Amino acid sequence: MLSAEIPLLLLLLVAALVGMVALRLKLPYTVALVLAGIGLGFLHIEELSRLHLTPELLMAVFLPALLFEAAYHLQYREFERLSREILLLAVVGVLIAVGVTGGLVWLGLQAVGIHDFSLGHGFLFASMIAATDPISVLALFRSLGVPRRLYLLVEGESLLNDGVAVVVFLIVAAVLGIDTGHGHVPELHGTQEILVYGVRTFGWMGLGGVLVGSMVGALGSVLTSRVDDKLLETSLSVVVAYGSFLLAEYFDASGVLAVVASGMVFGSFGSRFGMSPRTRMAVVDFWEFMAFFSNTFVFLLVGLELDIPELVAALGLIALAFVAVLLARAATVYTLLPITRLMKVEPIPKGWGHVLVWGGLRGSLSMVLVMGLPQDMPGRRLLLVLVFGVVSVSLLLQALTMKPLLRRLGLVRQAQVRMAYETARGRVWMARAALRDLEERVDLLDPAIRVRFEERFKKMLSEGREQAIEAAGTYLDEERLDEAAMHMITVQEEALRHAIAEGVVSEDAAEVLFDELASERDELDAHDVGEQE
Repeated sequence: MLSAEIPLLLLLLVAALVGMVALRLKLPYTVALVLAGIGLGFLHIEELSRLHLTPELLMAVFLPALLFEAAYHLQYREFERLSREILLLAVVGVLIAVGVTGGLVWLGLQAVGIHDFSLGHGFLFASMIAATDPISVLALFRSLGVPRRLYLLVEGESLLNDGVAVVVFLIVAAVLGIDTGHGHVPELHGTQEILVYGVRTFGWMGLGGVLVGSMVGALGSVLTSRVDDKLLETSLSVVVAYGSFLLAEYFDASGVLAVVASGMVFGSFGSRFGMSPRTRMAVVDFWEFMAFFSNTFVFLLVGLELDIPELVAALGLIALAFVAVLLARAATVYTLLPITRLMKVEPIPKGWGHVLVWGGLRGSLSMVLVMGLPQDMPGRRLLLVLVFGVVSVSLLLQALTMKPLLRRLGLVRQAQVRMAYETARGRVWMARAALRDLEERVDLLDPAIRVRFEERFKKMLSEGREQAIEAAGTYLDEERLDEAAMHMITVQEEALRHAIAEGVVSEDAAEVLFDELASERDELDAHDVGEQE
């Protein structure tokens, strides 16, 4: 009766143990998952062998969860400011990377005597490995306080190039006559027919996916503003995520880009204007778990699918493919960065290029795509080994060496100043909130207890202010001024809402005043982005 559930419980137990070990050793969780997946492949546990990944499970269950969770945290206003740089890296960059990677891998394998690996196989591998998945790097960025603009570039590019890479993968697969389960595979003859099909498919899948996702995200945002229940609103977020994916796929558009668009719209508008703080926290916690759950199962189950001795035997080929991927990434970034200096945007600092190259890790999406190839496809086994091998090397090598690179570029020293300031500022906010709560409980607490708490939090407030001033020095003077200005805008907005409720100000007059405050907020946000560069 429980035979089907036992493997799942075992995998959950392994995931929990991996998480505990990762925390203990201070390893990125994705790195720990790679090691655990390899270990499971060696062990050949009979109970776990009953679990199998299917393309439908990967594409329709795990992938939307991973994409929606990341897109939900990327605010539209932040994306808009960096949209040209992100689009350049995510669209043009993926096309360059696929071309360079495919050619280099094909040439490399031909040179070592693997002649049944065609140029088509090379481009198929390149399209599967083109998407970046810098989860562990972004976590490191957060802990070190890396400039916000750099963080957004890496995150925004990762989200969009996921969708672009999937579209390119489907086009390459269709040209090669491979059925990936995403609609009819056309018979294409001649270069012109292939180019027309590629351009038409790329345009429809890309624009259609963004349009469907934006509409579903906007509808979800409107519905969210009509209810105030954390369980209902969390359920609605699930409908938005999976509904946008399924609806886009139904119209042969990109479900991946649809999920990204719906997540960004829902996170920027539905979360901000339609959810209470309590609901917002519940939704964030839910999607963090979903992403954690999906990443865990993808990495661990792929490990079960692999023949580890075969992986070890192919280490030379994996190293060749990894070098090709890295060279293609370098060619992409160092070619496109100078172009940003010709655009009407703030140029990307030269040192950031090294971070973009080395921080372009590969991850879950690549394994999702390779697992979706037909079982009887010639060359599938080699592609599976190459993709999983490159992902593993990328996570183990690049993720674990990113911190020394950031330190060498001088970003860690700057981050330490910011971290100390933000920690002290957090203590100030906590102490203020506690003192406000004590004032509201004046009739509920014993006077002696209340005095003790007041003394404690007043001391915490005073020390926090002193630490913030000391940590900031002159370096963050401008930031502290912007923070104070932003706080005063929030105070004015709250006062204006109260005036509307009391009938002091009409809604028409309030709309004018709200627009003025919104303009001030936009100017401060724009200035903040400029300072962080």
